[in-house]
Amino acid sequence: MKKIEEKYQQVSELDHVLLRNGMYIGSVREELKNMFVYDIDDAKMIMSEMSYTPGLLKLIDEIISNIADEYRRKDNMGLTKAEIEFTRSGHFRIKDNGGIPVVKHKTANMYVPAFIFSSLRTGSNYDDTEARDGIGTNGLGCKICNIFSKYFSVYTADTRKSYFGSWSNNMKTKNDDEKVQASCDHFTEFQFDIDWSRFEDVNEVTDDFATIIEKRIIDLCAANPGLSAKYIFKDDNGIIRKSEWNFKTFEEYIELYSDYIDQENCISFKDKQKLVWIYPDGGLNIGFVNGAECSKGTHIKAIRDEINKAIATQILQKNKLDVGPRNVDGKYTMFCIYHVANPAFNSQTKEELTTPVERFSMDPDYKFSIPDKFIKECCKSEIVNIVIDWYKQKVEVEDQKTLRKLNKQAKTKIRNSDKFIDANTKVRKDRELWIFEGDSARAGFRSARNPQTQAAYMLRGKILNVNGLGPTKVMANQELSDLITIIGLQWGEKNKPDDLNFGKIVVCSDADADGSAICGLLLNFLNLFPELYENKMVCRSISPIITAEKGAELKKFYTLADYKKEEPKLKGYKITYLKGLGTQTNRLYKEMMQNPIFHYFVKDDLADLSLRSWFGKGNASERKTMLKNDVE
Repeated sequence: MKKIEEKYQQVSELDHVLLRNGMYIGSVREELKNMFVYDIDDAKMIMSEMSYTPGLLKLIDEIISNIADEYRRKDNMGLTKAEIEFTRSGHFRIKDNGGIPVVKHKTANMYVPAFIFSSLRTGSNYDDTEARDGIGTNGLGCKICNIFSKYFSVYTADTRKSYFGSWSNNMKTKNDDEKVQASCDHFTEFQFDIDWSRFEDVNEVTDDFATIIEKRIIDLCAANPGLSAKYIFKDDNGIIRKSEWNFKTFEEYIELYSDYIDQENCISFKDKQKLVWIYPDGGLNIGFVNGAECSKGTHIKAIRDEINKAIATQILQKNKLDVGPRNVDGKYTMFCIYHVANPAFNSQTKEELTTPVERFSMDPDYKFSIPDKFIKECCKSEIVNIVIDWYKQKVEVEDQKTLRKLNKQAKTKIRNSDKFIDANTKVRKDRELWIFEGDSARAGFRSARNPQTQAAYMLRGKILNVNGLGPTKVMANQELSDLITIIGLQWGEKNKPDDLNFGKIVVCSDADADGSAICGLLLNFLNLFPELYENKMVCRSISPIITAEKGAELKKFYTLADYKKEEPKLKGYKITYLKGLGTQTNRLYKEMMQNPIFHYFVKDDLADLSLRSWFGKGNASERKTMLKNDVE
């Protein structure tokens, strides 16, 4: 069992940084990540999978963001250029033409360069009553680099004096080489040797990592127009890669992404606080806060929320599609540069801005805003069509998923098995499915049918009007779900006759108004599978409405007009008006089943128009007119 002193320990802040490095610099293990880097051959940015160590990159970022901060200070001693040179073995030399005051800090009793680069929680960013246009916040910065180096030195001059000092052993040892002397120059130079023992899986600067550093330098110059920087990567044999960067405008930087955007189609605006460029398509975020790369956070969300809401609202109003703001978000690329007063981040790695939008400025009258003209241009842009196309494809994919589920459901047992009388033969083309209005036809069908080929399903009268309904709602109806299962239909597919369970579907309803309505509703339902009509599989069994019988002679009339023509010749005949199939005699039933008269239905534009007119939503007035004309 551990002693109390072993269980509860106290470590110095410096040792805490080394022991809990993830809090300060991120992971010290090598990782793979897709990121933008500069392609030397094509002179443009490309997305590539790179191997790198986040913690190691953070050290370099701290030095680079320090240059950005100094460049943006009003009293930066004229900083206009920087030089970043490093070797494969991990020796770095970073120099700029700024400068640090070489004076003694009275409270700390040491020179300012030593104070800010070797003492934790020191710096010039602690006065939150003053608006700062830099990215430094926690007083760690370059000291982190010192802590993770075997050797670290700073050499600086402020036009009056120069200072040199160095540290070893992860900043734990202050070397006895401090030197202060007169100088009329101004500059700051850091040199350090990475302590590879503090990192896993890596013991040198790889080509991938060197490429990432160059991208960081390009970003530095792009977000700080007017600042130039040299990049030099060496090994034992000399210079491997050398380049120099300077941008007059941020648009020059955007042009490097020509494989991903067309700058001519960008929509942009700028005000005192921000510059924003939007390009339809891509879904990329490339942002900078106070001169340093930061592509996540409240600054990105603030712009995108406004664009997303406006476009989603327009699509809902004009196209009647409820895409929602969230689904607009990934359909366009955004570049932005922000000036945020005293920025706050989610961690020391500063990957995500957390400053609330209302605190982007210290001006008491500040209110975050985006020009209406810019929002209107976004709503007129190709973003709208991209969102609509995406939404339709999404719905189609979801529909296909639903159809697969419904088709699986359609292969299960029917729910109203007592309503179905099957035929014996397995030869599909010979099988007929007779669909009757109700149970009253059951007895007559059983006694008159050919059991080998004729099957039946008994409805409960009028069925559901499927006009305007999707497959899910159709399948929720027991009768229609049963019919789909019995016939062997599949949603979203071209149902072929050989794949179905029947070669013929016979609608067998009464000849009165109710029977005609049921027939129409069935035809409307079967129209969901138009291939049934194309293959001439749907028909109606025509039954007589009046019979005239004298002895063995039986005359059948299928229309009232036909009967009226023959009526004078029917003296002595027994006249029977057939209300429905249930009133037919066994003789008539056998006649209907064994010698049927079929009326086949075909599908054409007129048929579709008729079905829409009779069963379409909102067509009540049209139906009244048609009924009136029929009566007249």
